[in-house]
Amino acid sequence: MSEYATQLSVILVDEFFGGLSSRVFGALAFSGRLPFPRLVQHTRLSPTEIKYGLSVLIQQQLVLWYIPEETLQASYEADIPNSFALARCSKYTQLVKDRLGDLPADIISDVTVLGYARVGDLTRTYFLPPGEQRPFREIIPVDPHLDRDDKKPATLHSFSRDNAHAVELFRTVLGDLLRAGLLGVLHESHFRPAADNVLEAEHIVPREFHVSSKKAQQAAWEMAVAKKLEDWKYGSNSATDTAPLVGRGAKRALEESEDQPKGKKIKLGKHPSSETNGANAYPDLAEAGWLDKDLNLRLNHEKFSILMRNQQLVALVEESIGPTTAKVYAKLLCNVEPHLRKCKNELDFVEDNEGDGELATLPRVSTDGLTHELHDMPDLADALASVDPGKVNLSLLEHPKKVRKRGKPQEPRADEASVEGTASSDESDESSDDDKSDVSGIDHDSGSVKGDTDYSEGRNHKTPDTTPDTTPRMKDPESPLHPLRQHLFLLAEHPYHFLRHVPRTLTTSEAWVIPYPNLSHLLLHNALLNITISRFGPLGGRLLRILSSTPTATSLPPKLDEKALVLLSLIPQKPMRTLLHSMHRAGHIELQELPKDGNQRRPGTTSFYWFFDPERMRRRVLEETYKTMGNLLRRARVEREGVRVVVEKSERTDVVGREDEFLGDEELKALHEWRGKEERIWGEVARLDDLVAVLRDF
Repeated sequence: MSEYATQLSVILVDEFFGGLSSRVFGALAFSGRLPFPRLVQHTRLSPTEIKYGLSVLIQQQLVLWYIPEETLQASYEADIPNSFALARCSKYTQLVKDRLGDLPADIISDVTVLGYARVGDLTRTYFLPPGEQRPFREIIPVDPHLDRDDKKPATLHSFSRDNAHAVELFRTVLGDLLRAGLLGVLHESHFRPAADNVLEAEHIVPREFHVSSKKAQQAAWEMAVAKKLEDWKYGSNSATDTAPLVGRGAKRALEESEDQPKGKKIKLGKHPSSETNGANAYPDLAEAGWLDKDLNLRLNHEKFSILMRNQQLVALVEESIGPTTAKVYAKLLCNVEPHLRKCKNELDFVEDNEGDGELATLPRVSTDGLTHELHDMPDLADALASVDPGKVNLSLLEHPKKVRKRGKPQEPRADEASVEGTASSDESDESSDDDKSDVSGIDHDSGSVKGDTDYSEGRNHKTPDTTPDTTPRMKDPESPLHPLRQHLFLLAEHPYHFLRHVPRTLTTSEAWVIPYPNLSHLLLHNALLNITISRFGPLGGRLLRILSSTPTATSLPPKLDEKALVLLSLIPQKPMRTLLHSMHRAGHIELQELPKDGNQRRPGTTSFYWFFDPERMRRRVLEETYKTMGNLLRRARVEREGVRVVVEKSERTDVVGREDEFLGDEELKALHEWRGKEERIWGEVARLDDLVAVLRDF
């Protein structure tokens, strides 16, 4: 981890947990992994103080620890990436509040403050009166079918503590957060460093596999180790490899009271890792209808990263197309969220070709499902202009190779030149062969399917209709004139390609795929481009666009010399040369020297090529962002020190809410000025954190 990132993490820990915890965390962050005696030497604190600081940091999962079997001595390590989440606490709460209401937001806020929490402790804190006798183990039922009013989000203060409906609502919302993946089950591996988790998994997983060769046996063992690490990461029970939602079968019946309904047995095959792309990490929660009181819950930061990325994508759609289409896209993203476990996909780039190999690994959303969910959207049809039904031609969306194979001439686009004349012999032969037999059995012109009794007329009995149908078929979701499909095709045809269209086949319905790898590259490119424009103006952005033409799997960004840049950018040579050197010094573009006469690097015989390296610029901008965030928090600390007496007085329990009575005019003025500065500083930190999310997490 870099120096500025480490400094920022220490400052964040100091802001949230005080100086003692920050000294312990700083010693581990700058010195690396340390045992307890060495930690005492580095911090110059007493063992009691260090133990207190470690307890706070371990509770927040900011310090990881491990006891090896050889030495039996605990060693501690700072989790610097996890400490950056401290700057997003308010974002997490606001995201949940906007989506689910006040009650889930309060639960997320409490779990954020505590680091992790037991289900029983959360229930006791919110609803049960203090001093009541409770059993050692308590089963908390969950009603997944509880009727709630979505228009009026429920809050904890809407019900009294003895209100049974409020308790059931709390249990149901807790189950919803678990099913949505915003909360995860805590596992002991979350307190261990990643390298030690790998060692533990390699020690547990056996090496004997019934395979033919040693190479296949090694590959099977490595796959089993990765599977075990994945199970630990998402809170699996390491002993039984099942979802950790308590008791199964007869064992649980001994712990239940007679008046409580017995839960169903958990299926061993229904595990989070067995679902496609991690969909529904807790599938048996709705079936069993209960949660264990001793179940420990934590925040799932990766799921919140997915929500933040979707939020930025919706904002980009609203800026590029419009608010109504952005609402449709937001609903589509919400349907895909349960199928995603992590923000960064294994795919680096989804090629825009006719093959569906890359698209098969991404989750899909059907048009029928979206039509059912958005049928009552009032401005869905009014946001689009009217279209003549006779001018709708879906063949323009198909790949040219598919059109040519069917023998159907593709209509020329506005930006393409039409060539008159006959086709070549090989093309005519290819089209004639395809006309004889249609393997798919689908008539692409009429939409009829061979052998399908649902269609009144087949391909051979079709009669041409010269009169265009002027009545939009609004009720048919497969109709090209359906308002929802118009919004979806608008997203798919946009230059950013927010969606990919998967046509209907004999066995599958029409669906849509979100190319997350491409969209992540798009967000990163837009962020780097905006930074370049803010620093070097529109001309710098023009040069960056020229040097950052979209790469594919087989091509790289271009490397151009100064003469080619002058011709492409239409910028005079002298100001462009100054601009290139300024951008090079800032790390936005790179320079490569190619000598023409061997190793002699004379300027007259050396060619200079400029190119854009997005990964190098990303690392450079990320370090600068870390540095800026650290400087802002240091400035807030200096400003707070100037009014420290007034701030401490206003934070007293007897003064909170009654500042006008206990503070003078000068103190009130100083307090208001400080709070305004603090709000602006933390607002700027939050804006920079959005940039960090694009540069690092997406």
